[in-house]
Amino acid sequence: MSIENIVEKAELLDCYGMLLTARQRECLDLYYNENLTLAEIAEYFHISRQAVHDAMRHGEEQLAGYEKALRMLSRKKQKAKAAEKLLTLLTDRQKEEAAPLLELLAE
Repeated sequence: MSIENIVEKAELLDCYGMLLTARQRECLDLYYNENLTLAEIAEYFHISRQAVHDAMRHGEEQLAGYEKALRMLSRKKQKAKAAEKLLTLLTDRQKEEAAPLLELLAE
């Protein structure tokens, strides 16, 4: 799995993680954010490696479905790119005045 793929899944988890079950969220968090293996996660929860795999697979499917329907992460990335581009068009004085607005776009 590529770094870009891992980062994207971690971002999806940050965006929609609270919509998952606690077990799905915790398994995905330990895997993508804490870099634990499936075996380590299974040992942590005292469940089988297969149970961890299933929880993660179902959680990842749900995250992808939420993003497909709601597009919150893609819109956030679009706003961040727009704010960066806008910064290149502004003078230093304009950047100072626009800073609070640009911060809102970046959130």
